[in-house]
Amino acid sequence: MLDTLVAARPYDSYLCSYFMFCCSAALLLADPSPSLAQPDFAVRVIDYSPAPGQFVNNPAFNDPTRALGPPVGGGTINPDNSKLVTLGGFGGSITLAFDHTILDDAHHPFGMDAIVFGNATWVGGDPNRRFAECAVIEISRDANGNGIPDDPWYVIPGSHLGNPSSRFFTQTWDDATNDPTFPPSNPLWLPPGRHGTWTTSGYLLPDDPFALGPVLANPNGPGATVEGVFGYADCSPVLILGDTVGDNTVHDGTLTPGRFYTVPDDPLAVGVTPGSGGGDAFDIASAVDPVTGQPAHLAGFDFIRITTAVDHVDPIFGEVSAEIGGVGAVRNAYRADFNRDGVLSSQDFFDFLTVFFAGLPSADFNGDGSVNSQDFFDFVFHFFAGD
Repeated sequence: MLDTLVAARPYDSYLCSYFMFCCSAALLLADPSPSLAQPDFAVRVIDYSPAPGQFVNNPAFNDPTRALGPPVGGGTINPDNSKLVTLGGFGGSITLAFDHTILDDAHHPFGMDAIVFGNATWVGGDPNRRFAECAVIEISRDANGNGIPDDPWYVIPGSHLGNPSSRFFTQTWDDATNDPTFPPSNPLWLPPGRHGTWTTSGYLLPDDPFALGPVLANPNGPGATVEGVFGYADCSPVLILGDTVGDNTVHDGTLTPGRFYTVPDDPLAVGVTPGSGGGDAFDIASAVDPVTGQPAHLAGFDFIRITTAVDHVDPIFGEVSAEIGGVGAVRNAYRADFNRDGVLSSQDFFDFLTVFFAGLPSADFNGDGSVNSQDFFDFVFHFFAGD
């Protein structure tokens, strides 16, 4: 078996000998029993309160459990809408829970700690122009340990909220669709079970650039390499599982959703970072108190609330309404945690060897764009260093 693996790629005798040594060491260090990984994605719906919208009565878009578990990516050009829940217009929201606290970890790639997945796409393949329906992200720590979100909520302000208190608004709705006082005018847009008059509220993003039309353009210009909109849900595409390059082609068929959709994209760079499954990543450390605008200093969060943050209805495309397909935790606290189960074990070593000797892109451990012996040595160094 080992001779077959070594022969699969033309490396020198030193690498082969080192490979044999490392395999033996990994076997000696193997844990007697496998560790149980915690789920990488939100597992429970706490609340689903959509605002009026064109999809709120469509069974394919109004099941909140579709926001649980990993997303289904369609790529940068065409989204996959098979696993999404709509939030409807401004103030429509969904609140989800994890089964463990998602921690703020500066060792995560780009410092990002969690990722929200929607169905945004690039317009004509241009990453500076996106079909995006942005939503604001709020997080809460279960400080009292009672399993319900009754502790303070904090806001991820992103690129355009500033002090969130100045951007908090309330929208009134009613079911009298023939009365122009309050929307909606279309009875099919009324969320199931809504009657009379009610309100939704949330943090409203500015019209420029969020409500100028169905296309969200990068404020930094058409040829920008730095992103001008970040920190919101449903802004960035979700790649097809195994598309490690971002060209809408599966390059590594061995990747599981738990590995692929827990690698964050760099939110400050235009495009999708190679190796990431896309979506909109955020840093827990960026959360602020919604009243004072001061840093929340949260060590982690247990609950996440996502709320449509644009109040705009397009005559052709309908209302701006975020769609959500999952929320994942970034789990790469250890560089050598190759299978992303949160611990270092011999399984990481053997999983890396499998893709390395197959020459798959995911074995590019040092991120230099090629798979070679340096990736092997770099991985082994970090594995035995315990980082």
